[in-house]
Amino acid sequence: MKILHTADLHIREYNDARWQALQELIQLGQAREIDVLVISGDLFDSSSDAYRLRPKIRELFSGINWPVLIIAGNHDAEAYPDGAFFGETVSVIRDLLRPVEIEGVYFWGFPYETLMEAETLEYLNLAAGMAKPGATHLLLFHGELLDITGGWEQYGEEGRHRYLPVKLSYFYPLPWQYVLAGHFHSNFAVHEFREGSYFVYPGSPVAITRRETGPRMANLFEIGSIPTPCPVHSRYYEKMEIRLDPFQTVSPLNIITERLSDTPENATILLDISGYFNGAQFNLSEEELYQALSKLSGHRLEIARMEFHDIREILEDDLFALFWERLGERNLADDDRKTILDYTLKAMMEL
Repeated sequence: MKILHTADLHIREYNDARWQALQELIQLGQAREIDVLVISGDLFDSSSDAYRLRPKIRELFSGINWPVLIIAGNHDAEAYPDGAFFGETVSVIRDLLRPVEIEGVYFWGFPYETLMEAETLEYLNLAAGMAKPGATHLLLFHGELLDITGGWEQYGEEGRHRYLPVKLSYFYPLPWQYVLAGHFHSNFAVHEFREGSYFVYPGSPVAITRRETGPRMANLFEIGSIPTPCPVHSRYYEKMEIRLDPFQTVSPLNIITERLSDTPENATILLDISGYFNGAQFNLSEEELYQALSKLSGHRLEIARMEFHDIREILEDDLFALFWERLGERNLADDDRKTILDYTLKAMMEL
């Protein structure tokens, strides 16, 4: 059985970048001939978004012939009331104690609930006691893995609340071979909690915040194999750091536009530009550079930080010319030379 697993699309509007990411996932599933699509929470950004978009989602899912399994996340916890219809192939798992069986494989769902660590473990153990011995069991889960390091930013803009906190060790004695999780936005992450059994966060399949950098992934695997990241052709952020050198011969604008031309069309660049430039050489002032960057900003480029200085007057100063001559006479590594230059320029700007 081949499964495509995703989570955390946070859809708000019809046909926006997040909606298009869901379309890409469906096309990916068709191309890879999957057997089941799993969405482990936060398909919608809010329950009101889900209500408004339900007819469109139903229409989108009507074009596929394999099962779609969904659980609620903390953002769309009220999006799936009893009787709500999302399509003939869609099953919403609302209760951990009522798994869905597909071709002898049991899919359990642990949707978002306001439970703390001890209560979560107790409920998992209760469900585990109902599992059929010898069968294949998978768990859809939307919550927080406490073993992850890297801080709260790994979960996107989810705040600092605990959401169904668990540890990998909890799953060691439990019957699930795969825990297909959601809530962790940053990137694809797989953790083996016992031999041949895995806890997987696919990461958001489309950038939800600036924290989700790099090409986005989904989890594509066959039962019995290791979960693997599968690229999703969707909108993502890419960091670009440019440090201007006052002695470079290429215009700062040319550097940026050239770097932009080398990035994929579905990437939005987060530009961090700093350093010094010789405005006289390029007939370019700080204000003109700022205005030019602002015009570039938009669909393909967002300004994360701008800390540049036009130092044409310093470069023409006799004192700086003497400093630069003496610095050139010293046998220094490039990084050391740049550090000394940086401190000197900062000091001269304060004179």
